[in-house]
Order: sequence, then structure tokens, then C-alpha cells
Amino acid sequence: MKEIKRKVNLAMDAVKDVPEPFKMKAFDVILSNLLGEASQQELPPSIHVEARPTEDSEGLPDEVKSLSKIANMETNQLKDVLHFDENEPVFIGRVEGTEADKQIQISRVLLLVMQEVYGNEWVKGSFLWKALEDYGVGSLSNLAANLANQQAEFRAMGQKKGRKYKLTEQGKQIAIESLRQMAG
Repeated sequence: MKEIKRKVNLAMDAVKDVPEPFKMKAFDVILSNLLGEASQQELPPSIHVEARPTEDSEGLPDEVKSLSKIANMETNQLKDVLHFDENEPVFIGRVEGTEADKQIQISRVLLLVMQEVYGNEWVKGSFLWKALEDYGVGSLSNLAANLANQQAEFRAMGQKKGRKYKLTEQGKQIAIESLRQMAG
């Protein structure tokens, strides 16, 4: 019995940093390997580990959970960077750099979230402007030019106040990496 408990503790230690959607499966595999042919069902009831939703993912829409999987992050890490309102995200993370850098970094993340969570591939420039303004980013009169300078990441259509933006595939990958760094 002591040997089994020791192996369970080893398996729990091995998966402590594994993101939530994969933690139970990783635990099962590691524990099975440690126990040889024994499966978790053969363990005494006193040491069964019950799968249950984590507190940080309860009550969140499936699209937010899906984004956490795409970004390989836990949902509580996402909630450190974004607040998920009913119709749009609110950026609450930390960014550094020039005003142009902040505009680009935050716009990347907001466009990613609007696409993956809210289902909006094209996002109005006025939404980005307001979100950046609310966050306290300055020099917004240069937003269109700053995003245009990142043609590999952003696409635009329309003009002036009717302009809309979306991420390219490369922009999406960079946005995912930016999101991880902001949460880290």
C-alpha cells in the first residue's frame, strides 16, 4: 500500500505544471506506467483521483476554454490578460514598449480573441480604438498606420471609420505567443 501511495504522489508531482485539459490524461498514463500493468480502477478507493472541472474554468463559455487549448494555457491565465464580457473582450493585461508597440500587441490579442471566442473574423477599427483608449494607450491617430506597417500580421479592408481588421495566419500565431508571454 505504501508503494502505491508513493507512486500516486510521484505521478501527481509529475503533472503539477501540465495545463488542465491534459492533466488527468497525463496523470493516468504516468500512474499506469509507474504501476506496470495495474490501472487506476484497480487502486484502493482511498487513493482514487476524481476528475472535476477546475475552479478557474467553471462558468466560462466553451469558446474561452477552446482558446485556452489553442494557446496551451489554463483559463485562469487567460483571465489574467482578458476579461470576457458578453459581447466583447476587455484587455486587462500588462504590456510594455512604445505607444505603437502597445497598439500592435493589444490589437493582436484582441483580434485573436474576437475571432476565436466571439466568432468575428473582421473587427471594426472603432472597437480597437475604444479598447486601446480605455486601456490608456496614446497616439491613437497613428493606429491605422501602425497596423499597416505590420502587413504580415494584419489585413485591413474599408476606409477611415469603416475600416475593419483581421489577423493573417502568421498574425494569429504571433498573437498566441504574445498572449502566452503576457500571461507568463
